[in-house]
Amino acid sequence: MQLRNASDAQRLGFTKIELFVVVSCIAIVMALVIPTLELDQSGHARRNRCSTQINNLSKASIQYEMVKKKFPGYVNDFGTYIGTTDPSDPEGKGGVYRSGDRKLGSWAVLLLPYLDAQPTYEIWTQDKYPVLVSRDGDLKFTENTAPNLAIMQCPNKQTFESPNGRNSYIANTGMHHLYADGLPIVVSRAADGDSSLPPTPVSFLDSMQIPNGVFNNQYSTATNSADFPVGPAVTLNDIKDGQGNTMLFSESLQAIPWHQLDPDPEVSARLLQPANPGDEVAYPVLSRFTQGMVWHYEDPEGFGGAPRVAVKRGRSINGTIGNQDIEEMKMNRDNAPDLARPSSAHADGVNCGFADGSSRLISDSIDYRVYQSMLTPNGRKSLVPMPSFVLKEDSF
Repeated sequence: MQLRNASDAQRLGFTKIELFVVVSCIAIVMALVIPTLELDQSGHARRNRCSTQINNLSKASIQYEMVKKKFPGYVNDFGTYIGTTDPSDPEGKGGVYRSGDRKLGSWAVLLLPYLDAQPTYEIWTQDKYPVLVSRDGDLKFTENTAPNLAIMQCPNKQTFESPNGRNSYIANTGMHHLYADGLPIVVSRAADGDSSLPPTPVSFLDSMQIPNGVFNNQYSTATNSADFPVGPAVTLNDIKDGQGNTMLFSESLQAIPWHQLDPDPEVSARLLQPANPGDEVAYPVLSRFTQGMVWHYEDPEGFGGAPRVAVKRGRSINGTIGNQDIEEMKMNRDNAPDLARPSSAHADGVNCGFADGSSRLISDSIDYRVYQSMLTPNGRKSLVPMPSFVLKEDSF
């Protein structure tokens, strides 16, 4: 083929201006794409790190169960402080330490020895160390009582507003025994085909029966034992639905610092100081929600007369309250039962740790019955509205 003239030959190549435009376009596209790829990789890395940490929490609780023959409680009694100084604060930052203050702590305290935090565990368990100090009229936790542990903080989101005990994780504390309006739940099993069973009111103790959850209350007093008794010990052998199907831990964007038993830090501190030194202190009524995730007696279809799932109250995975942004919501004394559920800042779901020592990303689109079944070690004998529901691998 022959060219007809010189201008045809010139049109076969790029001019300098055209080449410059092409290179500029490529540079602009790369400038837009590369940061996005880096962001995706960074987010994926943070999610994986969070998954590893929640995996380690699961393994720590399994180690605890193997030694103690039970899973940790969500409230535990570590004794009474006896002294007037703080041996863990040799510099003496000042303040008043009152002998007789109580030491009630969460599941996190029991796992400290398995998380390379033995010195902090000793502060909680030895009576010579205080956990409270009064400075300038304010009662607060000592700094050495609740250090910021890296393993307790998701790299995506932590309770940064708290100076101590920053936390991103909560434990499976089982069933909430009240309806949304605060009235006791009445369970009917007639829908399951057994009309001989009368409707049964659910007590606090009933809600802690082994099929209903894993981490139970382990603190009670003579004055409140009838309303808030100690729950039964739950072991690995009690998990009948498969250890890989039973959740132990999850993330929570509304997680309270791991040493608090109440959403309000001042209230949490006051709960541990008796009216008179040496007296018992009452069971912290919100502790089941501040350090845990619960399932509610609700059903997607209202099965067995149960209320339908109230997603907008925040009770489902990544659920919100009203039109609030999930990352901006704060747990308080009013919404604690509703926000005691898994949530995260990850794009694809929530990292959860299971009783076989594994961790998985769980989608927030799962059915509420699946969520209930992941929290119940023995779903068929639990008090869920539909105990005949069977969890399958593809349910996740």
